[in-house]
Amino acid sequence: MRIPAARLIMVVLVFNLIACGRSAPEEILVVQQHSQVLARFTLPQLQNLPQVEIRTPQSRGAQVQKGPTVRSVLDAAHATGVTSVRVVGRGPQTLTAAELTDQVILNVTKRHTLKLAGAKLDLSRWVRDVTGLDVNP
Repeated sequence: MRIPAARLIMVVLVFNLIACGRSAPEEILVVQQHSQVLARFTLPQLQNLPQVEIRTPQSRGAQVQKGPTVRSVLDAAHATGVTSVRVVGRGPQTLTAAELTDQVILNVTKRHTLKLAGAKLDLSRWVRDVTGLDVNP
């Protein structure tokens, strides 16, 4: 009788460990304007925005990048009066409103991080591990 009870306890413990390991999706991107948080996005939320594919022949890796445009992310965050955006991450960059075309996107990498990429954006201005967009810094 002790062996079945031990198995049952083991099954319950394993189930609880698996269930406890699941957590709410973590925010991956914060959009701010004038030091006020406009929106916090999780990876699934960003993936639910309209996705654009752009050709990036300057890339050392994938020649096609896919993701939401920076402009669509700003629109989803209800940013207004955008004149420039500081892309926060490894090697941060500031883009003017004129540079925020439908060819400038936030690509989801294989590591499940964000990368600023653009069809006509010089590779030196791409930003890896993007964590924030600061509107009109």
